[in-house]
Amino acid sequence: MLRPQTTDDAVVQLAEFRHRITTTPAGGALARFLQHRPARPADDLDVPGRESVWANVLVDSIRARERVIAHLQGCQIADLAELSGSYPGLREFLPTEIALALGVAETTASHKLDEAQAFTARLPATFAALRAGQISERKARAVQQGTGDVPDEVAAVVERDVLSDLPASTMPQLHDLIAAAVIRRDPQGAQDRHEQARERRGVTRRHLPDGMAAMTVFSTLPDIATIHAALTAMSDAARTPDDERTADNRRVDALVDLCADVLDTGVWRGRDLPVRQRRRPHVQVTLPITALIDGPPTGEVAQLAGYGPITSAQARQIAADGTLRRLVCDPLSGTLLDYGRTTYEPPAGLADHVLVRDQSCVMPGCRQPAHRCELDHTEPFHPGQATGGSTSAANLAPACTHHHRAKDGGGYHLTRTDQGYRWTTTLGRTYTRPPTRLWTTPPDHTPDEPPSKDPDPPPF
Repeated sequence: MLRPQTTDDAVVQLAEFRHRITTTPAGGALARFLQHRPARPADDLDVPGRESVWANVLVDSIRARERVIAHLQGCQIADLAELSGSYPGLREFLPTEIALALGVAETTASHKLDEAQAFTARLPATFAALRAGQISERKARAVQQGTGDVPDEVAAVVERDVLSDLPASTMPQLHDLIAAAVIRRDPQGAQDRHEQARERRGVTRRHLPDGMAAMTVFSTLPDIATIHAALTAMSDAARTPDDERTADNRRVDALVDLCADVLDTGVWRGRDLPVRQRRRPHVQVTLPITALIDGPPTGEVAQLAGYGPITSAQARQIAADGTLRRLVCDPLSGTLLDYGRTTYEPPAGLADHVLVRDQSCVMPGCRQPAHRCELDHTEPFHPGQATGGSTSAANLAPACTHHHRAKDGGGYHLTRTDQGYRWTTTLGRTYTRPPTRLWTTPPDHTPDEPPSKDPDPPPF
């Protein structure tokens, strides 16, 4: 859009734009119109309240884009719901198909599909408000999650109770409105669902930057109070006059020490810990042999199995702990030099090699640690027959139970190539999981030492 030449042109143009984007329904027309926002009036034009006028244009633009985003998210939900009813393969592996297509975790894909079905089947008014751009996906999701466990007829009544308040409510207000409506409409069910929720208690983890991670414990209030009281007591007992750690630092350290003691002894409350793939539970780090040399950071990257990259200093700290499993790699080839066989009872050599080589399930995006997977013959093994794959490192790969089923009867096909493990889905789409490189060569230079440049570059 051209920059207005006069003050009157600028005022009219901005007013018309604001009117259009606030009255145009969410959708393609609004998205196209937002691409042609008027330019900011030139300083030489005497526009009354210039800064306020332009700021209002920007705020209206932001709100309009939020409506477009909500509309597109509603369309995405509609497509997911339709796909759920028209997928030609086994429904169990539809989340796998979506996860591979979007590059997300299968749990995320499964959650998206469940939400889509809930919106279209149980919360049509909330879904319609989302597609119309009247509410955000976050608010729509709050209604879906707040009514996720209630009977359909209760969900419908709760939706009617809160629908008119959705656009203007803040998220805390909305959560309270939904919770109050659920209790009011279904008091006995609310108590029953609390008892059922207790059965879903569990622990989840997620990765964070700077070599950190977070763990969430989902349980009842009394359980959480017990855990916190015990950690606080251990934190207080560990405190010394010269201890510079915070109380939270000491709580975390106490929890880690408690769990490390269990792994070290291999016994919990008089019971031996279970064995998987002929190994006791352990923490495993893979690092180049040069990373064992103490010194300043060099850019060498180690791998903490099941989590991802950590610094060489962190790896050295783990390698120095006798309760943890150490794997050392050749810095030139990235291949394994030391399986750490003196740490635990030596497993079968072939299985040990495959588990360490691949680190996790070989489905792209799956982070199930290899020692918790099944060793699968990529090309099926047929005992007593002339055809079929061999029991060899080249034909074995760890696959979690879910993805093993996807390959053996779920419509998915797995082959191994020089580029890695190649999966073909039920829809014929292909995805590759590259070979696991246990160590990568550090860059030739650091940010503080940029690559040298030719002092006399040739003329153009």
